[in-house]
Amino acid sequence: DNRIRKAIAFYYGYGALLPDGVPQWYQRLLVACPESVAKAQVRYAASELRNGHEHVAKLWELTHDEEHAQVARLASLPLLRAFPTRCKLVQIGALDDLLWAAIKFADGKSLRELIEKKRSRASMNDAQRVHWLAAGFALEPKTYQDDLSSFVQGREKRVQHLAQFFCQNQVPSSRFEELGMAGLECFIRIVGCYVGPELMHERGWGTPAIQASHLVYNLIQQHLAGSLEREASSALDSLIEDPGVARWHNIVSLARDAQHVLRRDAEFRHPTIEQVCQTLKDGTPANAGDLAALVMDRLDKIAGQISTNNANYWRPYWNEDPKTQKPTDPKHENSCRDALVHDLRLFFPNAEPEVQYVDNKRSDIRVAYENFHVPVEIKKNSHPDLWSALRSQLIEQYTNRVPETDGYGIYLVFWFGKEYTQAPPSGKRPGSAVELEERLKEEATLSPEESRKISVRVIDVSKPRPARRWNVAGEVLQKIAVPYDKEV
Repeated sequence: DNRIRKAIAFYYGYGALLPDGVPQWYQRLLVACPESVAKAQVRYAASELRNGHEHVAKLWELTHDEEHAQVARLASLPLLRAFPTRCKLVQIGALDDLLWAAIKFADGKSLRELIEKKRSRASMNDAQRVHWLAAGFALEPKTYQDDLSSFVQGREKRVQHLAQFFCQNQVPSSRFEELGMAGLECFIRIVGCYVGPELMHERGWGTPAIQASHLVYNLIQQHLAGSLEREASSALDSLIEDPGVARWHNIVSLARDAQHVLRRDAEFRHPTIEQVCQTLKDGTPANAGDLAALVMDRLDKIAGQISTNNANYWRPYWNEDPKTQKPTDPKHENSCRDALVHDLRLFFPNAEPEVQYVDNKRSDIRVAYENFHVPVEIKKNSHPDLWSALRSQLIEQYTNRVPETDGYGIYLVFWFGKEYTQAPPSGKRPGSAVELEERLKEEATLSPEESRKISVRVIDVSKPRPARRWNVAGEVLQKIAVPYDKEV
């Protein structure tokens, strides 16, 4: 054993001078005598670290070379215990190699105890403390997330060290998956405040900032946008609301839309034969598409009742003069919505107004059944966003971002008359409810998939025209004056 340790010590000290790389005798020792190699590694590396040396032989291999796995399991914790509390800044790379070797191969409980012991030392500098906290975060994200965030957040130098710990050690993708969605969100929020996506397009050597920018982007695209978990949706929604990562909002927004579509498609289930038969027999809806069709059918019936002037179903949508009881002007949009909800609830008891979705956005009406629902976005034909709300609100805020809708939604407009209609982006103002409905579909430029799932309906609630009053005397005189054959 003594001769082996001496040989290993000479190899560690002068191995870089060997012309043929790693000698075969050393490779055999890694397999046959990992304990002896580990003892030699600890004695040699501990001395080098105490003397402040930056590069220590074989520390990198402890993390990245599978042949050193057994040595890493035995040597990483003793070397971390011997690592100087007041190390030089150039030695942080060696600390990272040892920490990752311990995370991958050493006993987790022993490593956690060592991290807590090291953290308790007041003499430790901030840079090293960040790396110990980062190791705890990689090992147990939930336990160390708050401590890491409070120590690093808003301090650029500390954020740089956190990014360095994860960027410069070729951390496998599986390790980031073990952080969980909350851990990924925390990491993206901290590092995303320090770097922006514009750094990814810079040329030259990969600086720590550029590497950190690429890492944040990959975490958003691969681990959040590519996840089917609801927690990923919540993490993306939370990042959108954080002004600290404003530079990443466009990328996060696109990732959120992609993740919602991915989740929606993954969670879609074709109805069973029994569900199809039940739907055909006017039974309960089997999915969001069935529910949307039923809601549209009910809206058409309500529109038909309103158009029957002698029933006066249009009156709840108009303000009236308290004295004459005559309609004066259209009611507020919320009042119109409430009148419609009252009629919808006769058939859909679960129809609710002002339902909150992600980002505190509220749809005007939500009709729900079991675990799926259909949002209904309502506008009066006088609303300034009449021509844009179908896409900017219904599609972008609800159907594209809420998997439970399966992409289905209804854009409903109340028609109060041509004189109230908001001018379109181009062309003439529509002259009827039917014409407005067609123009809205054209202006929205829906894709084939959107056209299948997004419905547009304009309900005519305009005041009926007053009945024509005939002048009886004038009619009689006209009849007399016109010859009989021409009249026929």
